[in-house]
Amino acid sequence: MRRKFWLTGAVLLVVLALAGCGSSGHDGMNMDEGMMEPIKVDLSWTPEQVKVGEKVSIEVQVTQEDKKVDKADEVQIEIIKEGDSSVHEKTEAANAGEGKYVLEKTFDSSGTYSITSHVTYGPQHSMPTKKLTVQD
Repeated sequence: MRRKFWLTGAVLLVVLALAGCGSSGHDGMNMDEGMMEPIKVDLSWTPEQVKVGEKVSIEVQVTQEDKKVDKADEVQIEIIKEGDSSVHEKTEAANAGEGKYVLEKTFDSSGTYSITSHVTYGPQHSMPTKKLTVQD
């Protein structure tokens, strides 16, 4: 009888301990209300007409609820040349402030490139893609 009492007490303590761990809500998960609004990612480059050997500035503008996101967890630019799988790179963009992230790039050959920005901010990930034509 005494053994049953101790076993029941031990099981009850374990159940209470597990229930207590589950009631802490979202502490430590960095999820405030603003994080649930979707991020908006605009991908562009300057100059619009890109030529072989000339520097191009690939820019990613990140906003959330019309506010500029200066502290994205990760912003990478992926560049793939269509028809040539050997030309494939993924590079971290530099934070230029005001929600803008920039990568300076010079293309060595003409062709069409797929440019994808990978933006992670909290639990969200956005990856818009655009086509860039590089001319001789």
